[in-house]
Amino acid sequence: MKQEVTNQHQQVLYYLVNWDKFSLKDVILDSMFYKFQARLSEIELEHGSITNKTKDSFTNRFGRKTSYTLYECNDKEKALNLVESYSKRSKIKLNSKNE
Repeated sequence: MKQEVTNQHQQVLYYLVNWDKFSLKDVILDSMFYKFQARLSEIELEHGSITNKTKDSFTNRFGRKTSYTLYECNDKEKALNLVESYSKRSKIKLNSKNE
């Protein structure tokens, strides 16, 4: 994806298209994007599921079992189409602000 990311929804889709399997920690370490899960849920509420979410477990340093979610895009073609859709939406919003 060579387009410039102009909004948070596009940033979610960027990670889904370009990364194979990742966690929220990976996203935060890459870009400090804490709202990944919220924006992903907004996209999936509007357009249907585009990710496989799997729980991975580990034992923390205090000896307690805990888990985190791994994300993987299950329909990259649909995600690419959504990138275009959100690109058009941001252009419309930018044009309306300039008028």
